[in-house]
Amino acid sequence: MPRIILLILLLSVAAYLIYRFRRLSPDRQKQVIKALLVTGLVALLGVLALTGRLNWIIAAIGALLPLLPRAAKLLFGLWPTIVPYFRRYQQNKQANMQSQFVKLQIDMLTGEIQGVVLQGKFKGNELQQMSLEQLQELLDECAQQDMESAALVTAYLDRKHADWSADRGTGSSTASDMPDSDMNEQQARDILGVSKKAAKEEIIRAHKVLMQKLHPDRGGSDYLAKQINRAKDTLLKLL
Repeated sequence: MPRIILLILLLSVAAYLIYRFRRLSPDRQKQVIKALLVTGLVALLGVLALTGRLNWIIAAIGALLPLLPRAAKLLFGLWPTIVPYFRRYQQNKQANMQSQFVKLQIDMLTGEIQGVVLQGKFKGNELQQMSLEQLQELLDECAQQDMESAALVTAYLDRKHADWSADRGTGSSTASDMPDSDMNEQQARDILGVSKKAAKEEIIRAHKVLMQKLHPDRGGSDYLAKQINRAKDTLLKLL
């Protein structure tokens, strides 16, 4: 019986940790994964050293060293074939959302969001280099002149500073309730990070990737999800 209780307790702790991990931002998730990998590697080396098996690993690595030149030669031989596919991915890995005051760049691989201020008091500043107080000041400036810009700044704050609105005593839900502005084909392609030659399958795939990274349940926002959905619908209607 005690073993069953202990097992249930361990499973409950594991489920809670997984739940908390999935709610972290992509940047924080990468930090946690790196920390776990380093900790695991150190622990593994410690166990191997204590059990006397570390010498075997070192001997195995020494035996594989002569094979490295052959492996490098094979890799360089395949590189010309790999490069075109790699470049194609590089061209499509970034999505963009732009308004009057700000432009957001979204890494489609990691979901990381960066941005730059296009006009106003903080023109030319990168969002990731601005303090929370400066971002809030930028939000106030945008809210007075352009609600779409305010929505993008709010989405960035929600992503990077999850509890920012609690300090102000305000919420961020109003950004998702603002009226829809017209979205043209180029804006939709920028948001999904696809070219004019993108087929239906590529558009749907880009939409799926972005929604996985920027869904409200994964540190995104209702406004970003809404724009991503609108971009997909806009492009599919043109096919």
